[in-house]
Amino acid sequence: MIYILIDVHCHANLFLTIDKVIEDAKKVGVEKIIAVAMSSISQERVLGLASQYNEVFASLGIHPEEVKMNEKIEQQLDSIIDLIKQNKQNICAIGEIGLDHHFVKDKELYPLQETIFNKMLLLAQDLELPVNLHTKGAEKIVFDTLLSYKIPNVNIHWYSGPENFLKLGMDRGYYFSITPAISYSPVVKKVVLNVDKEHLLLESDGPVKYSGKIGVPAMVKNVLNSISMLKEINAVELEKQIEENTRKIFPKIF
Repeated sequence: MIYILIDVHCHANLFLTIDKVIEDAKKVGVEKIIAVAMSSISQERVLGLASQYNEVFASLGIHPEEVKMNEKIEQQLDSIIDLIKQNKQNICAIGEIGLDHHFVKDKELYPLQETIFNKMLLLAQDLELPVNLHTKGAEKIVFDTLLSYKIPNVNIHWYSGPENFLKLGMDRGYYFSITPAISYSPVVKKVVLNVDKEHLLLESDGPVKYSGKIGVPAMVKNVLNSISMLKEINAVELEKQIEENTRKIFPKIF
């Protein structure tokens, strides 16, 4: 039985040579890539990539850092929500959404961040779609906020917050996607050791750089091998488990 690898969180619209990125991914067994939108302008681009490539699946949403990058985001919000609703058949998740109190230092922007996050969660609830979450520095508020919504499934990408939320997340059925930072980050390694294999997913978060190297979907193969070594689980068994996890949280990509 051949299992497939899936990159559940990639900013595919930011690559200049997407054909090569997809080709390299397929060479190591990465068959599916979830492209996550962040900004107002990336929604259409992500939809375009998903319609153009069989390997790419769209996840639409507003990243919490957009409040810092785009002063018009509040005025654009309703039209972005309309666009997402119009394309509900063409998307597999809502994301990347969430809160950020780490990279966004200006506390005056936090209420707007929370407004956007709540609107995105309501959208995910209405469309019955899973969410791809960013929680940096605002883990407690994110976890508290999620209780107010009925979301089919939750993936927390590149988690780096307090350990107690890992257990809470697993108890609630959340998933945690692991990035190539596992090769050097004690925090990521700790997440992997504390999260059961039934709650792990793989992601590149590309084109983010890892030790100066641009992150690409092909790297999730190495992430899998690193998790396998760290947790002392056979790589094939782990690959099977992670594919099962991905099928549960993102059924629309299968």
